[in-house]
Amino acid sequence: MISPIKSSKIEYDIRTYRNHRKEPADPSAKYKVAAGAVIGTLTPMAFIAKKQKTNIFKIKYNTKEMLLLSTGAILGGLATGLLTGKKEHHKQKINEGVFQFLNATVPTLLTASLFSLTKKVKNLNNIPCKVLSALTGLIGGMFLASKLANIINDPYDKVPDRKLTIKDSVANIDDAIGILVVTKVPIADKLQVDKVLPAVYGLCGYRAGMSN
Repeated sequence: MISPIKSSKIEYDIRTYRNHRKEPADPSAKYKVAAGAVIGTLTPMAFIAKKQKTNIFKIKYNTKEMLLLSTGAILGGLATGLLTGKKEHHKQKINEGVFQFLNATVPTLLTASLFSLTKKVKNLNNIPCKVLSALTGLIGGMFLASKLANIINDPYDKVPDRKLTIKDSVANIDDAIGILVVTKVPIADKLQVDKVLPAVYGLCGYRAGMSN
């Protein structure tokens, strides 16, 4: 039988690993970082909408727009977290920002590149190859992003690697949605799945700003 103290310790470790926070976040900081992530998300949306001569609710997302949106959201949350958080947490926030940025962009770029290849090479221009390229880009991109982030943040391998968590995988729904958008799957337009991209990228920015 596990003692209450040991059980509590296990729960704390799981939460720490999942959220990448070693100490409870200041409630006021949560609102500030959330606001920063929202502003960081809305700013590129306004720019894209102006360029496409539409409003932010009718933006057409392709690879370029997705990269711009994810960059703005993560920078917004991270910058607010750095301004409002403790100085001793700055490095961890930056590290998490790098991880979230690569986790949001690498799978998108890899998927777009592989799918473009299937359209250019005659023998690959078929549904099975396109599906395979999409899955390879999504899954392979997630692990490649994690590897790159650990190399950038800890080149001399002095601390344990930052591993993918369930929340990270959920955040990669943007790449799954991106696959539907980039590959122009008919159901994607009907369901307008790309409309959730701002919220998902905003979550990535929030996680970066709240990490400690």
